[in-house]
Amino acid sequence: MPPYQSNNKRIAKNTIYLYVRMFFVLIVNLYISRVLLRALGVSDYGTYIIMAGLVTLFGFFNVTLSATMQRYYNYTGSRENEKGLQRVFSTGCVIHLIIAAATFMFLESFGLWYIDHYLVIPPERFNVALTVFHASAISLVLLILQSPCSGLMLSQERMGFYSFVSIADIMLKLAATLSLEHLPFDRLSTYALLLLCISATDLLLYAAYTKYNWKFLHLSRKIDRSLMRSLLSFTGWNLVGTFAFMLKGQGVNLLLNNFFGTMVNAARGIAAQVSSAIQNFSTSITVAFAPQIVNSVATDDRQRVEGLMFTESKICYALVLIIATPLCLEMDYVLNLWLGVNMPYQANIFSVLMIIDTLVCTLNTPCTQVTLATGKVKKYEIASSIVNLCLIPMCYVFLHLGFTAVSSFVITILFSILLQIVCLVFTHRVFKFNGKRYVAEVLLPCLCITIFLPIIPLLVKVSYTPTFLRLAAVCLVDLCIALPLTYLILLNKQEKKRSLSIIRYYKNRLRNDK
Repeated sequence: MPPYQSNNKRIAKNTIYLYVRMFFVLIVNLYISRVLLRALGVSDYGTYIIMAGLVTLFGFFNVTLSATMQRYYNYTGSRENEKGLQRVFSTGCVIHLIIAAATFMFLESFGLWYIDHYLVIPPERFNVALTVFHASAISLVLLILQSPCSGLMLSQERMGFYSFVSIADIMLKLAATLSLEHLPFDRLSTYALLLLCISATDLLLYAAYTKYNWKFLHLSRKIDRSLMRSLLSFTGWNLVGTFAFMLKGQGVNLLLNNFFGTMVNAARGIAAQVSSAIQNFSTSITVAFAPQIVNSVATDDRQRVEGLMFTESKICYALVLIIATPLCLEMDYVLNLWLGVNMPYQANIFSVLMIIDTLVCTLNTPCTQVTLATGKVKKYEIASSIVNLCLIPMCYVFLHLGFTAVSSFVITILFSILLQIVCLVFTHRVFKFNGKRYVAEVLLPCLCITIFLPIIPLLVKVSYTPTFLRLAAVCLVDLCIALPLTYLILLNKQEKKRSLSIIRYYKNRLRNDK
């Protein structure tokens, strides 16, 4: 079997694992949000969103750190033996201990100062909010310490166990949420402490699996200083970009809290849940593609890298668009069905705008993956950080001038479009992909299906009254139109052949099983 075909099958297999994980986590997460909103109430839910959000600002460091470790594991696996993996693992553990300690000290100093001086929280809930903050800060430390192990799982493409931990994590969170209404303690602080216990469980699972499957890996007093400098440099610049990206989101959240209070934070929290659920559809694809992209860059297979980047961009965008279209059209009905009478004011319009932003950002990820795989990240991270950080003062100016909270979401979308342009420019500088081909095969087809796909589902919506049957009809029509549009407009000849080959393969397997 040709190596490309074997690698493509591995991508497909990993994608299936990740989609099983994603669907399960998505459904349970949506139910958790409904129960949590009911158990805490809108005000306490808004307090939780803003307090845990301060820590979540740093929580995305874990994604960056895992990606960093994954890159070095992949490079080492392509060029060295077990000894090389041991060097990366041991050095990575030391670096993550340092990062975890520094992050915790920063949160417990600057975070507490900000809470005490600027955060708008009901006075009677201040001490409870502090408990949530401290518990979330410790949870973050445990999350950061997972990165050497989770990065190893991703680099070795152990998506089965990775999915298992995610499912175990969400089931424990579901149990914690359901127990809130039956416990005699304060619900908000209890929930934060239960999440801390779940984070500790996740870390233990990753550590135990790593020790069992890679017995040669261990912590060593002898540190490879050259590797440490390389890891610190790459991680440092990567964290700069991640910090700026998260500061963009949380900075807007804090501005909304300062101008409008916790009720608007609750609405934005619901919108973020919806947006995150949509984003998970593309994340499962990007996680499956990432090891192959890094390996191809490591072996300098430029044609393979470009093909993976283009294909990943199109698949991710199409998947998000197919789900986003009926959801945006039926947002009022879906939120009422999901949350009932507890739906925060303006959660519907916030959700639609955040989904549009997610759709724009979907095209950024494959380009960013290629840039990170090359290791030439300094200039890109600086440029993207400037774009992201400029969003906060821009939103402040508009809110200060008396514009509504909606304006901050519109500005965010515009800045995401600008960031996409910056991403393409810098990816082209470090990896000379065919820019004209990217525009012709990715951007223009994506724009075409974005324009044409919503037309008929919109006609179905305006023709009937809001019911579950109308929602089902809109979704069905959307899917029936999206599949041929994607095949005819988005896929090139080679991708069409691969798609038909995959369909025939599974069709034959089903016949043989019978």
